[in-house]
Amino acid sequence: MQKKVTIKNVAEQLGLSVTTVSLVLNNKGDIPECTRSRIKQVAEDMGYRPDYMARSLVTGKSHIVGVLIPDISNQFFAETVRYLQIELNHYGYDIILCNSEERMDNDIKYIEWLSGRRVDGLVLTLSAQSMQKENREKMQRVLDGVKIPYVFLDRYYQSDAPKILVDNVDGGYRVTKYLLDCGHTNIGVITGPMSLNSSANRLEGVQKAMAERGIALSEENVVNLAYDMDSGRLGAEKLIPRGVTAIFCFNDLQAYGVFAYVNELGLSVPNDVSIVGFDDIFYCSILETKLTTVRQHIRQMALETCKVVVNLLENKPCQQEVKLETELIVRDSVKDISK
Repeated sequence: MQKKVTIKNVAEQLGLSVTTVSLVLNNKGDIPECTRSRIKQVAEDMGYRPDYMARSLVTGKSHIVGVLIPDISNQFFAETVRYLQIELNHYGYDIILCNSEERMDNDIKYIEWLSGRRVDGLVLTLSAQSMQKENREKMQRVLDGVKIPYVFLDRYYQSDAPKILVDNVDGGYRVTKYLLDCGHTNIGVITGPMSLNSSANRLEGVQKAMAERGIALSEENVVNLAYDMDSGRLGAEKLIPRGVTAIFCFNDLQAYGVFAYVNELGLSVPNDVSIVGFDDIFYCSILETKLTTVRQHIRQMALETCKVVVNLLENKPCQQEVKLETELIVRDSVKDISK
């Protein structure tokens, strides 16, 4: 078995000091470019590979950030992770990704596992179970116990930890105002789990817009489900018989489920029922009837998250709350019945 090539081996081959070679291979120090290039070339030729574990023992930092998300199959989270990884790499950090499957026991398991892997920090989007009121105290104890700096992304507790989110109240308000302007007053709403900030805040925006017009939102027109396609279908089964003219889905996956159910009934979007989603994930613009939805600027959310977590890890000032605006993207799935 071939022995591992060390910085000392590279230094001996070049006739240079271990310090000089170490500085170059760790991208540090004011070393002349010609020397830097020569060291890197010889190290590559010799098959040198950095020993990150040894480096972390010396520096006390792993340069790894743990990222915990609830559902990797949801394109919103998949795309968020993509941008997190790209941007954190620019700061010199790698990521370890964990997927909780919306389960609190997985949140706890992965947070403790990441702590054991000595990650420098955590980016957390906790499961719907962990966000339930009765579970928050237990989860907070877990987070306090691992003693790792962390930031909340999208879903958050009221705590001292920084959080990055979008203005969900405004997003819900914009959709509802648009539907009302198009003549829709009998509006159905499919929420996500109401333990989540996003669901509660979007519903607050809906109620605000309707109250401004003097219209009450019927409790029977609000269906609290999950953020997936099956929930969209189930919500449509309950709402369409109530004669709603429009359905506001709190994410795009739910909207796809409503589309499927409407098609099965032999009805059409938007002639028989209008649909609005939330997120603006990829498929919205390529559906046969393109989906009107609310765009969350995922890349910007990821960039702001990286900025906050890196500042936190490097003991620099960081914002405690970053709230980003949403954007209503009007396409083809809403019919104007006001005329």
